[in-house]
Amino acid sequence: MFFQIIKEAWISIGAYKLRTFLTMLGILIGVAAVVLMVAAGQAVQIEITKTFDSMGTNLIIIGPGETVSGGVRGGRGRPSVTFDDVDSLKSLKDVKTASYVVNAGVQAVYGSNNYGVSVTGTTPEYLEIANWEIDKGSMFTEKDLKTGRPYVVIGQTIVDELFGLQDPIGKVIRLKSRPFTVIGTLKPKGDGLMGDDQDNIVMMPSTTFRQRIHSGFRPQFTNVAFVKTESEDKMEAVANRIEYQLRARHHLRDGVNNDFTVRLMTDMVEKVRNVGFILSLLLASIASISLLVGSIGIMNMMLVSVTERTREIGTRKALGASNKWIMFQFLTESVIISFMGSFVGMVFGIALSQGAGAFLGKEVPISMWSVIISVTVAVVVGVASGLMPALKAMKLDPIDALRYQ
Repeated sequence: MFFQIIKEAWISIGAYKLRTFLTMLGILIGVAAVVLMVAAGQAVQIEITKTFDSMGTNLIIIGPGETVSGGVRGGRGRPSVTFDDVDSLKSLKDVKTASYVVNAGVQAVYGSNNYGVSVTGTTPEYLEIANWEIDKGSMFTEKDLKTGRPYVVIGQTIVDELFGLQDPIGKVIRLKSRPFTVIGTLKPKGDGLMGDDQDNIVMMPSTTFRQRIHSGFRPQFTNVAFVKTESEDKMEAVANRIEYQLRARHHLRDGVNNDFTVRLMTDMVEKVRNVGFILSLLLASIASISLLVGSIGIMNMMLVSVTERTREIGTRKALGASNKWIMFQFLTESVIISFMGSFVGMVFGIALSQGAGAFLGKEVPISMWSVIISVTVAVVVGVASGLMPALKAMKLDPIDALRYQ
């Protein structure tokens, strides 16, 4: 009986190929849009994970304290953590290493080439903190840091823009009209979380930065500091020790707010991932509106089909077809149309998402969610949009149906 119903439903669908295709198109577009949005959301989460993994999750970030005016928290205050503060944190229990950065944007010049670069004054430990790797040459040393040597380590973007095919090691570039010797290059990292070019970076000793690039209003204070712990499970304890140490060094009495902030990378990762998940849900919800339009299209087609086939329904009933048989036949037609649209939409959605990922050079996963969404949509939309027409067909009186012109 079941296969007979499917056979007859398929014959009925095939009799109106163009109408069936146009009806199926709504579900196809809807499923393809949802699959694309889900894939986009997952791709964003993968990029977020990659960016944070490039820094390491066992990282604690220390920045300026928040300003408070009239009981209302404002933005960041002025820098309050000194180079010596950061150095003192290296001796804390479960701390692997610590570093800091000070930044400025300047124009780099080599020969007739020039390029706007991001200059970072830091310490040798920053390589390990930020998971950077040396491609050629070497990193500057603690001795270079103490003596303020004019050495720089540059990212791959700067190598390409200033030197092209030349070997940059030993070459002299000019920053703010001052000469700096390139002693190393970094392996490429690609774009950051906000689309920024992580390889557009010039690293130099922080002492050199303060002497030659930007002395600043408070030359011994960091923009941001980093502490890498021995393991991720030690982060909470280390964060408490950092807070205690800095409060003691800054002579903050009980009841006085911190003039610095301590944030765990794991907390930041979780917050950003939640934002990415909510964003993908929102995009998928917006795309699913087209599924509603598609289901209305199927319902409309099936209602028209019931009206057009009124005499056929009366004949079937007169020949002994049960109400259940009639209902299941029309319901099956609706589900088959929905299944075909959902399957083709899933294939199109996956193909488009993979094509877009290849074009943009991003990793786009093929998720089981695509299959789950397609099957769920096929069943729910097929049954929901076909139920009313099927019930209408089932309730037709055979005598009235046979009289229908």
